[in-house]
This record gives sequence, structure tokens and C-alpha cells, in this order.
Amino acid sequence: MLNNKVISIVGAGVTGLSCALKLAGSEITKGYTIRIFENGDKTGGRAHSIKVDDFSIDLGAGRFSPALHPNVSKLVSELAENIEVFPFTKIAHPHPQHTGLKEVLAQLKPKIFNSDNESFFQFLCNYVGSEKSHAIINGLGYDSLFLPQISPKIGYDIIEKHPEIQCFSDNSSYEWFNLVDGFSVLVKSLYERAAVLGVEFYFEHKLVNLQTKSNSTLLEFSGSEQQEIWHNSTYTILALPPTAMSSLNIDFPDSWSDYTYGSIPLFKGFIFFDHPWWQDYNLENKVTIVDNPLRKLYFKSDKYIFFYTDSAYADFWQEETKKSENEYINTVMNLISVALNISIKEIPWPVSHKFKYWPNGVEFALETSPEHPPILSKNNGTIIAASDAYTSHCGWMEGGIIAGKNAAEHLLKKLEKLAVTERDKLISE
Repeated sequence: MLNNKVISIVGAGVTGLSCALKLAGSEITKGYTIRIFENGDKTGGRAHSIKVDDFSIDLGAGRFSPALHPNVSKLVSELAENIEVFPFTKIAHPHPQHTGLKEVLAQLKPKIFNSDNESFFQFLCNYVGSEKSHAIINGLGYDSLFLPQISPKIGYDIIEKHPEIQCFSDNSSYEWFNLVDGFSVLVKSLYERAAVLGVEFYFEHKLVNLQTKSNSTLLEFSGSEQQEIWHNSTYTILALPPTAMSSLNIDFPDSWSDYTYGSIPLFKGFIFFDHPWWQDYNLENKVTIVDNPLRKLYFKSDKYIFFYTDSAYADFWQEETKKSENEYINTVMNLISVALNISIKEIPWPVSHKFKYWPNGVEFALETSPEHPPILSKNNGTIIAASDAYTSHCGWMEGGIIAGKNAAEHLLKKLEKLAVTERDKLISE
């Protein structure tokens, strides 16, 4: 499978697909074979939707705001995907800390510019004390705000760019949407467009090793039956998050960047009933934030209830799912009862459920500087796009698209410069 002009992209999530489309659509790559290698049996990465009855649910990325995610919004429009309002900007049963919270956060915000060397939690403690700071973050529902690497600036970014709590910022009027058929349909459209442009896809190919030669890289993959598969590549783009690259033999991140990387787990749980009982409590299309492991509880029209947690509570739910199905559901239902102050006897038992645990759901640079380079590269022809972990943007899909385009633009400039050099050489001869 040797070819003198091969561009290999490892990772078929939105980053890899966005990168491939930009490369394949350029005249500069004419004559190159573009290949995407994917560990799984389908495209998508963290854009993962499934069908339940006659509707789709997003187990991964599942919402976007045109004001905050222009690349996602543009792509959705170009592909003519059906969208619907993501309504969860209305909080039911407000948390005790919500009263006056917007005013408190607005008063403290000007002070963040002198607080780069402390965490968001410590920043709050400095002004309102430890007890009040704990209560505020509990009321916001995103436990990642407790992490020591979350700076005051990033903390405010999280608050301003999430629909459930944007009401505590100046972004309270931002609209949010999701795809009627789920984000997987968007990724499928990207895959189909890339295939039409001649991009080759290789599924169930897990990258395990890279061997750099003078003018190419030999990629070693493990196949579905654990067999070794080799591909030669002129240029290689790793469209993978940091945790996926830590097992490769590339000395990442030490020999690539001065930045280090971390991640937090996420958990989504969906509960389905034979009738929408929550409508009797005026909860339809609302979200509530509670001080129990459910954290954020959403009531989706007349279809289902779901909850979404991060950090330690995501791990908590992963452990709960290892118990019997009845024990897991019993825990969920009891916590819903507590969250809504409704007797468990008044809530019907679910007819089915789905869940997804993402051990590295969000990946990010531990350093809080906004000056992270758009890509990482070496002279051997290898480029790291590394998903949304390398962008300053708060959003899986948006950050992934930006990262993929950045990697493609970097390689195109390199190929264009090479073409000019070769042309000048021919002229001089």
C-alpha cells in the first residue's frame, strides 16, 4: 500500500472529517490520496446519537448556539439538517443560591483579570468565603468549576456558554438548538461528502505505532482481529484527543508542546416512561439543578427525562450502572423524587432507559493561557489537530471543527510552499 503522495488522518470524529473535507476540496492536494483511519466501526467520535422509538437522542454532543458556535451553525445550514429548539434555559425549582447570583457574578467579573494564578473556586473564596463558594458552584450544577485548573476566566466562560446557567450572565438571550435526528446525522453527512470527494475510509484501525522515515511515516494499526496493518504516509494528521495519543510512541506532549493536558468524565442518563407525568407538574422543557448526584435534570417535551453530570458524579453513576438494572433505576427514581419533592409513590416506574459514560468526556490544556498554538507539528510531516482540547472554545463540536480546519490550513500552506519551490527549481533548470 505504498504511495508517494498520501495524506493520512487518524480519527473520524468531527475534527478528522472537517480536516479531510478542507483538504479534499483544495486544488493543492490534487494527486494526493487522502485516507481517514478510525479505531471504531463508524464515524462520529463524541457525536453519538441513537434511535429510541420514533425519535433520536444524543448520548454525546447534543446542542449548539448560533451565537457561540458559528461553525456548527453554518454546517447545519449548509447540510440542510432539521433543527429544533433546545429549550433548557428555563430553570424549574430554582436552587436557593440562584437568588441574586447574577448580580454577584457581575460584580466579581471585573476582578478576574487580576486573578490568573488562582482557580475559579479560590477566586470565589477570596470574595465570598469558602462556604458560600461551595454553595454557588453547587447551584450552578457544573462540578468542573471546583477543579484547581479552572481559572476565573474559564469559570466565567463555562457559565456564559452553557444554556442551563447562561441566565446568570449577559448571554441570557442566546438561543440554543439541537438536531431533530441527532448529531450523528451531521457526521454522517460529512462522511458522505468526504467519500464523494474521494477520501478513503478505513474502519477498525487502531493506531499503535509510528515509524518516521526520511520523507514519510510508517503507521502501524491493530485491526479488528488484532492483526498488524501497515500504511505508508507522506503527511500524517492526528485528529485525536490527548488521552488517545498518550499511548503512542511519540513522546506526547513533552516533545511537542509546553502545555500539559487533563480531562474530566461525563455521564448522560435517559429515562423513558409510558406517559409524560412531569407535565402535571409544569416541568415540560425545563431544567432543574439539584444538590444530589443527578445535578442537572431535564424534562424533554412529552418524550423523556435525562440527567447530565460531570467529574466525580459522572464516576458515581458509572459505578451505579455496574449494579443490577433495578438497583440503578431505583437510585435514579429516588433521587428524582428528592429533587422534585414528590413522593416516590406518585412517580411511575420507567419503561426503559439508556445511558452513556464518557471517561474522558472533556479534554483541555491544564494551563489557562489562551495562547495555545492552533496545531502542533514537526518537520517529519506529522501534525496534531487534537480535537477541541487545543482550541480556546468551550464546545465539543465547534472546537473540533476549528481544530480540523486549522490542521488542514497548516498542511495546505506547507504543500503550497513546496509546490512553489519545485516550480522555481524546474524554471531554473
